[in-house]
Amino acid sequence: MRGPRRMSRRGAPLPPDEDRRLAALDELQVLDTGTEAVFDDVVLLASQLCGTPIALVSLIDAERQWFKARVGLDASETPRSDAFCAHAILSPDTVMQVHDAVLDPRFTDNPLVQGEPRIRFYAGAPIVTPAGDALGTVCVIDREPRELSAGQAAALQALARQTAVLLQLRAANRSKDRQAAALRQEVTDALTGADDDNALLRKRQRLAAVGQLTSGIAHDFNNLLQAVSGNLQLIERKADQPNVVRRRAQGGLDAVRSAADLTRQLLNFSRDQVPEYRPMAAAARVAQMRELLRRAVGPEMQLQFRLQDTEVLTLADPTQLEAAILNLAINARDAQHGVGALRIGSRRARVHGDAELPDGAYLVLTLEDDGPGMAPEVAARAFEPFFTTKGEAQGTGLGLAQVRGFALRAGGTARITSAPGQGTTVTLWLREVDSAAAPAEAASAATPCGPTPGRVDAHVLLVDDDSHVRESLGALLAESGYRVSVASAGAQALATVAASAPDIVLADFGMVGMNGAALAGELRRLHPGLPVVILTGYADVDRLLPLLWPGATVLRKPLLLDAVRSAIDDALAGGCAPAA
Repeated sequence: MRGPRRMSRRGAPLPPDEDRRLAALDELQVLDTGTEAVFDDVVLLASQLCGTPIALVSLIDAERQWFKARVGLDASETPRSDAFCAHAILSPDTVMQVHDAVLDPRFTDNPLVQGEPRIRFYAGAPIVTPAGDALGTVCVIDREPRELSAGQAAALQALARQTAVLLQLRAANRSKDRQAAALRQEVTDALTGADDDNALLRKRQRLAAVGQLTSGIAHDFNNLLQAVSGNLQLIERKADQPNVVRRRAQGGLDAVRSAADLTRQLLNFSRDQVPEYRPMAAAARVAQMRELLRRAVGPEMQLQFRLQDTEVLTLADPTQLEAAILNLAINARDAQHGVGALRIGSRRARVHGDAELPDGAYLVLTLEDDGPGMAPEVAARAFEPFFTTKGEAQGTGLGLAQVRGFALRAGGTARITSAPGQGTTVTLWLREVDSAAAPAEAASAATPCGPTPGRVDAHVLLVDDDSHVRESLGALLAESGYRVSVASAGAQALATVAASAPDIVLADFGMVGMNGAALAGELRRLHPGLPVVILTGYADVDRLLPLLWPGATVLRKPLLLDAVRSAIDDALAGGCAPAA
């Protein structure tokens, strides 16, 4: 806020509408800014055209004149009371000339005349806004008395008009830059925020990243299917050799586990959910992404992990962390055309006196590649939304914006270090949080309902609309000693229960018609206390739980017999039935 305006005893009178003039100058936000070539060109031209050793772009503030550009003078400002320009702005349409300051009573005892720069000659053309306010002058100064020609005076006025336009253009560009920065921030917030309005944008970004994984995942699934197929064929050929059969069966089970892990990770990554930032061990989460990242970058990329301080907790959303790391890995792969190296590391670091980050401890996640690197002007814009160097239809320009948005919401920032021919390093600075802020581990969706008594003679009703599941899982349960009945649909299951009530029901959630939740609801109504365990092929079990009863047991497919037996025994012991 400005203090009271005053005029020195030697100062010029104030112009009419001085408050409006000062407000116009403030609005330009030009005072005390750095040098700019366009204004330096103005004073250079003024000095050359008028043949003077000194030329200035002078702006008159309440208490001083400040020089936006200058040639031939070291000082950057003087008091307004000493300013010749403060007199010049009183006549906005006229070039004020002082032929010999020593003889002019207004300036005879002026410190700028009696001392450096020892002004004898002055000419100033006011810089006038479209509203008619004179903000300052383009002026020329000499240490000898003299006079401008008519042509020189006209040229000085032209330069003053040009300077007025440059100031307006500068202000317009700054306004445009502010609007663009605000828009970029809105887009960045939309990519990482929790509001429903931008959920579709976030999902599209995740699916775009999933699309990048498609070919690698298809390759890996085909390999896993080949492993299962090869082991089954060997079992068929070696049926009379138990040791070979056992070994090959174990190989097939290992392939199934790998496929299940890959499916679960992919579906968890692509699911639509509201971001939830909570304390988590981010580096440990990255370590869990090893296989997914290897598949994403391809076999010809050397992927190295140098993860330290994996126990450090940061504020993060798990899915957005994975999306950020995956985006950066895919960018590194693309920059190297699928052949090269990517090093992923983590370390704990303390920050003090950083211009962007508050002091404190951070987890620094680093992705460093050996690609071609970026020119400084490209690296400076890399995090801008919609900025991309990829070809048309090859990138949205939102991936790195999402990465930066994630880091900002985690209380840190994202930075790029790159140079042509020297690769690129992206660092995510995530603010460390206290372990006391970490929530307790959520209970498993398949939480046991009580102690396991080991009962294997129970009557189990298996309900699934997939005949392969009914046949294989039913056979495994029967082999384990359970009495097994099967049903292919909810209505058939209800009829079976009415005819001969089982001890427990295993029901697939995603059946056509009456799904597992609806079947459990009917059993609750008709047969209170009958335990029900839900089976599902969906990765996102949390989405199913609101449709079920409190404490429901949910098992994900593919199923292992030991897990099914444990769930059956727990349910029978604890009565894990839908509440009436």
